[in-house]
Amino acid sequence: MLAPFLPSERGIRSQPWNVSSNWLSVRLLGRLVFVEHGYSQVRGEPSVFVADYGQLSMHRLMLRDCVRTEAYREAILAAVRPGDVVLDVGAGTAIMSLLAVQAGAEKVYAVECASIARVARQVIARNAVEESIQVLEGKLESIELPEPVDVIVSEWMGCYGVDENLLAPVLLGRDRWLKSGGIMIPERVDAWMAPVWDSALHSDMGFWRSCPCGVDLSSIADGTAQEVLLGRHHVGEESLLAEPKRLWSTDAYECSVEEARLPFVASLSFSVTRQGQVSGLGAWFHADMRQGVVLTNAPGGAGTHWGRAVFPLEETIEVCAGTEIDVELTCAPAGAGYSHARWSVQVGERPWEHHDTRRDVTLFQNSVGRDA
Repeated sequence: MLAPFLPSERGIRSQPWNVSSNWLSVRLLGRLVFVEHGYSQVRGEPSVFVADYGQLSMHRLMLRDCVRTEAYREAILAAVRPGDVVLDVGAGTAIMSLLAVQAGAEKVYAVECASIARVARQVIARNAVEESIQVLEGKLESIELPEPVDVIVSEWMGCYGVDENLLAPVLLGRDRWLKSGGIMIPERVDAWMAPVWDSALHSDMGFWRSCPCGVDLSSIADGTAQEVLLGRHHVGEESLLAEPKRLWSTDAYECSVEEARLPFVASLSFSVTRQGQVSGLGAWFHADMRQGVVLTNAPGGAGTHWGRAVFPLEETIEVCAGTEIDVELTCAPAGAGYSHARWSVQVGERPWEHHDTRRDVTLFQNSVGRDA
């Protein structure tokens, strides 16, 4: 049985959820995956995180994101001094490690737990920097470094910052190896939200509820309303129906490992600025990288591979200027590489509607392993 929704106090972090279902629903880059609790541990199979980030296709997507790579390059140039030692957490193909060497790092420890570490070694060899970059394959929790580091760099952000649940290992590395006065990249990440009009979501929900071919597929719409939709590149600045508000801030120097493992909770109130239709809540991040360098996937900014995240409403709602929209949102770490989300929304005088990514488990779990 799902835990009841409990309205949170503004800015208060609650204890982790108790997930009673045997199945977790996971959305990675817009793909829905089902994972049985304990299955990978018992059978010795890779976790969702390892299996997904071991795929070269994911890294092609990230490497082609020039906005992302250039922001990291500028931040690394601003942070790394000749002779520095650098830790690259979640190194992937080792692109950040290579940028650190270009900036003058004497030694870089590239920690990567997925099988993409093999590709990282190839990239390092092709660039003839084997003496400068050492790939350490495994989870950061089990890695030992031979020396402290001057800079830690990591691309741990999901579509709205903390949703990929990769922050805690980065902070663990900070506590274990960062020198006093050392530098974190990024230094601070803020999550933002605003009510939005998502035309594709509106169209999709209408289709599922239209009885196509005389078949009632409304249960698909019901399940979609319990998903966080990622990669919504079409949700732009013109899609916003109210001024964006900050959900929470993560300071890479101040946030503790324990805090990173707790749910992130926010309560927001919006006032609609124009007449229109609201179909969901858009979310994104703004990262202060180093010395004025910014990386963001905000609407209206340069395009990135992230796009925006959208938390659907049950149906599109007509609103006018001055309509109040209240939101309660919880993002709860659930495992390496993913989180659960829970959001409740009240639009004007309408009743509250409650959403939970764990609910779509009951809709689809009986279909796992069967042909679609």
